[in-house]
Amino acid sequence: MTLALTLDSINPILPGWNPDPTILRVGSDYFIATSTFEYFPGHPIYHSTNLVDWELIGHALNKPSQLSLFGTPSDAGAWAPGLRYHNGTFYLTSTVRYVYTYELRLFPRSFFVTTTDIFSNEWSDPVYFDALGYDADLFWDINGDVYNTWSGINNAIDKIYGIYQNKIDITTGNSLTPAELIFTGTLPDNSSARPEGPHIYLINSTYYLLIAEGGSGPAHQSTIQRGPSPSGPWENNPANPILFNGANLSLPVQYTGHADIVQAPSGEWWGVALGVRPQTEGDFDHIQLGRETFLFPVTFDSDGWPVFNHGLPLSTEITGVELPDKAHLSTFYDDFSSSSSSIFDNSYYFLRTPYKPFHSLTTRPGFLRLLGNAYALGDRDSPALILRKQTSYAERFETVLDFMPNSNLTEAGATVFYGDFAHNDIGVMGGANGGGERFIVTRLIRPAEQVGPWALTTTNSTVTTITYTPLSTKSDPVKLVIVGNSTSYSLGFSEGTYTDLDAVEITYTATFDSVSMSVMPVNDFFFKGASFGVYNTGNGRPSLTPADFKYWKQVPGG
Repeated sequence: MTLALTLDSINPILPGWNPDPTILRVGSDYFIATSTFEYFPGHPIYHSTNLVDWELIGHALNKPSQLSLFGTPSDAGAWAPGLRYHNGTFYLTSTVRYVYTYELRLFPRSFFVTTTDIFSNEWSDPVYFDALGYDADLFWDINGDVYNTWSGINNAIDKIYGIYQNKIDITTGNSLTPAELIFTGTLPDNSSARPEGPHIYLINSTYYLLIAEGGSGPAHQSTIQRGPSPSGPWENNPANPILFNGANLSLPVQYTGHADIVQAPSGEWWGVALGVRPQTEGDFDHIQLGRETFLFPVTFDSDGWPVFNHGLPLSTEITGVELPDKAHLSTFYDDFSSSSSSIFDNSYYFLRTPYKPFHSLTTRPGFLRLLGNAYALGDRDSPALILRKQTSYAERFETVLDFMPNSNLTEAGATVFYGDFAHNDIGVMGGANGGGERFIVTRLIRPAEQVGPWALTTTNSTVTTITYTPLSTKSDPVKLVIVGNSTSYSLGFSEGTYTDLDAVEITYTATFDSVSMSVMPVNDFFFKGASFGVYNTGNGRPSLTPADFKYWKQVPGG
């Protein structure tokens, strides 16, 4: 049984990491899709009828034939989607990076998947474009021509980004015209400008090109152009950038950009964009929730240019609109008691594509059972790990684990997880000599600091600290607790029978700075955000010891 209890909140409308939002309306229904990177399934689809209440209804990439993430690096995987609708069919464009290392000098081919029933959670296999790039956008002109517009590079050496476009056959994805560079952005034309996230619109007989620029950090912004055709030539909006909080780094929302807009049935326009919420003014070391989705009104000035958020910085408040203030945060509780199959809540994720099922909700009714595999957290593959996004900076996660390890290789527990090089864990592990003894293992990972002239590389970019705390029984359940606050996390546990466990005081084994969940090690990226998770591993060996989790509880503000 899954329960949700409401708490107060305004913007972001999708709390917890939901970057690169794309929005669509069909009739009275609104839909948003966001990026998922190396998480599986890929690209969540959210539904609303009022732009305020959003429900996760499924994922566009939910089959291995659509998304095969085996050994995919952290922050590669499924990048910014585009969600569009034409003649009864929904289209979702995506780019999946399967490799993300220096020998890969070109971008992959983007693709689209389709469905005629977006509520069915059944999408086609990918139809690939010919072009190399990312952030693909589909646009149907009034004469029937279909345009693919994307962000690409001039060559594999200079890597100067630009907005490219061609006409395609929407049935096959094949190119009908050569790829043309249609826009280089409004910033200086160099490798740091990164014009990307293009969207083409036809509004009142005028074509508009909305893009993101400035990279994915404080300089991130949105600009808009207009022209006589889907390919331009483009007239620059004198008010550009139309969305940019980075001019004032003390604002409570930063990194604003990657926007998309939609018209309501009433004729009003709305937009969505990503942003982060630094926990102290001007501090980008504590943004562990990552890039979230924000809503804002769109109006048009007397010259026909769109105006985002009444010309004000994007904020947690939405002023000057008739939308009600609604709660977006809720207590999530899943006791795994009402499931009759291995299908569970839409909000759970795997890390990369599982090779085969490793979880069950039926083997031991009322429990989530994880069968451990040889991969551990931090291995660049698919461990037996279930994840769910953290939705509030102040949030408590807890679960109860029933686990009897038989060696110091068998381990199961809970984690606050960003990626392979940024996770902090508390689990139960056996003793080196077997015999039934058990220990709480607490594992903290933080970015290393360069000392002297020795440069940091992937192999020395983090420092891991491990402590062991003996448990007093060989078999009693263990409650595992992770408490997040604005700038820190605490890891704790208690041990006891099911009847008295709630009365046992929590023992905290570690408190650490959340900078380790916001500032990635050298050569890594910060595209996602924090999630809570449960895992079972043989630490390099197959494991025959199941881990049973009694419930999953996340309490924002707790």
